[in-house]
Amino acid sequence: MTKHYDDYDYEEAIQEQADKLEEWELERLAEKGEACCYRTTTTKSPNLESGAVLLESQVYPSFAKKSDVPRTKKRRESKPSQKNLNDKNSRRYMIRLANINFGKGDIWATFGWNDSCMPGDITAARKDVKNFIARINYRQKKAGKPNIKYIYIIAFDGHTRPHVHILMTGKGIDRDELEELWGKCDRPNTRRIKPDDNFLLSGLATYVSNNPRGTKRWCASKNLTKPAPPTRSYSKFSRTKVGRMVKDYTVLGEEMEKAYPGYRFLDAEVKYNDKLALFYIYARLMKRP
Repeated sequence: MTKHYDDYDYEEAIQEQADKLEEWELERLAEKGEACCYRTTTTKSPNLESGAVLLESQVYPSFAKKSDVPRTKKRRESKPSQKNLNDKNSRRYMIRLANINFGKGDIWATFGWNDSCMPGDITAARKDVKNFIARINYRQKKAGKPNIKYIYIIAFDGHTRPHVHILMTGKGIDRDELEELWGKCDRPNTRRIKPDDNFLLSGLATYVSNNPRGTKRWCASKNLTKPAPPTRSYSKFSRTKVGRMVKDYTVLGEEMEKAYPGYRFLDAEVKYNDKLALFYIYARLMKRP
């Protein structure tokens, strides 16, 4: 059995955007690369309501010798339980949770605090959010309904004033009543979610997680449906095929659709490492029921 070495942070090792290169430069890199093969990791996010599936395909170099593996600060994957928005794997995991669990008619809410209700620190802010969710679930229980699903992030305006973004169950929940239940600011903002036809909630979840001056952590209910473990393959895309794909965006889309029958190619980004002459492809595809 062939031994493969690819437990490294490939996005850190392969950072340069390939669209900056001329075609002859891409061709030179594709011919020079010394990976033994390319590994493909496939992750699917099936939306529970619509049945649509957003697929992510990551194609990255694998090596025959451990000494050839690029040195990076950390290994390939971090635990999603870290919930650290500074970690790209955790951020992507959060976006997948949103795509799977929330859909049309659910709620995206942003709540703040008036001066008279301002929490003293992040712990107090989290307590306010938890109490708010507990009040919602109390009403859900009285109505014979299950607890809501949610993901929330506490962010800050400037450096001091907090606000909270919440993605949550919305069916059967009145927005006016919800805003009244929060009761800590004069301008609560609740909206019904309208998923994108192609990318589901990816854009909204990315916006919500963009929190450069915030707590850099997200919190979620335990009743969320989790993404299935990714599948991995060493044969889906050969070195020769990757060489053709990185040189031509049209070819890349066609090969992705061949590799994933029933899925429609949406977009992709290609990165490269000039020193190693190797490529990384991140593509997204959609399947409708």
